[in-house]
Amino acid sequence: MDKEEQEVLNESLNQDEFFSNMNSLLSVKTDYEKREYDYEWIDIIDETLPYLDNILRNPKRFIINEEEVVKVEKSKKVTVESIIHLSQHTNYIQKIEDNGDVKPSKILNINKEESLDTYENRFIYTLINNVRNFYEKRRAETGDYSYFKDKKQLKFEANTVIDTEEVQISLDISSKNEAKLDTKKNAGEESVADRLKRIKVQLDGFTMSELMQTLAKLHVPPVRSPIRKTNVILKNPNFQKAEALWNYMQMYEEKDISENDHQEYYDTGSLKKEYNQAFLSLYTANKMLDHENKTMSENKLLSKTMNRLIENILESNYEITEQEIKDLFNKQLKLIKKANEAKRRRIKKLLLDKLNDENKSYIEDWKILEETVIC
Repeated sequence: MDKEEQEVLNESLNQDEFFSNMNSLLSVKTDYEKREYDYEWIDIIDETLPYLDNILRNPKRFIINEEEVVKVEKSKKVTVESIIHLSQHTNYIQKIEDNGDVKPSKILNINKEESLDTYENRFIYTLINNVRNFYEKRRAETGDYSYFKDKKQLKFEANTVIDTEEVQISLDISSKNEAKLDTKKNAGEESVADRLKRIKVQLDGFTMSELMQTLAKLHVPPVRSPIRKTNVILKNPNFQKAEALWNYMQMYEEKDISENDHQEYYDTGSLKKEYNQAFLSLYTANKMLDHENKTMSENKLLSKTMNRLIENILESNYEITEQEIKDLFNKQLKLIKKANEAKRRRIKKLLLDKLNDENKSYIEDWKILEETVIC
């Protein structure tokens, strides 16, 4: 056995002793939370808002005839209905002149007024109030965006003995990853938060419309399902969209995704094995501080590192062939070289851009100085 083979064998024996005398503990704490909300309802409401706006700008009205029998001198206008009523109530005739003129003491007075209190308008009034309630409830439940949170805390403690050397390690690792899951498809599109704000502004504007204010003062009763199929609701495109929104909210089912995973345990599997291997790697790296290793050549250090890598590969897959190990190293080597080359190109470009910017600034300063001297 040559010297190099003996060193490899000795290092392997040292590793066996390292692991056989090791006591290690790996505590793991994970906290994962994901809230992916269904924002389809925003699309449905947003699509219907222009049609509701059309209805509120031109609400349907009907004429109310208010009939009242008043003294003839207070009557504003005598209509055909007034004459017919007088013929049916002759007791209101005070006198009939010789020429046939009739002189009544009282007469029917009809006041005609427009009213917004129609079934279709009450339907829109109820719908908008329902949309506001639906909006507030969904926004309270979902907020302005979906999100996820992923937190990990690991604590590794270990000790071992090699010959007369006692080795200890204590390692704390924590990571935190939080992100909003925005539903924007393209950079120019509105975010969920922006859309919600815009919808809120429009709904607030609707409540200030003449139709909503008038019916609110009249304390009209809300419309209930099923919606009456009047000609307006059946044939008017604006009311068709309004009814579709009504039906959507009536049948709405939440499709929100909620995931939680909270764990706290002591790992005894592959993760702990990886940390044990890392302990060995750190210990081996620290051996460079030993007096006899300070003069160790780079080739020898590289050889030791390669030995550890190969042993780790063989432990994870003992049946791997020598050629497969070579192929694996060659593949990774090419990837690393490619990545380093790309990194060098980026650095070179940054330096050239900086140099060009400085040259441009120098030329501009020189021109200003030259113009000043000429003047």
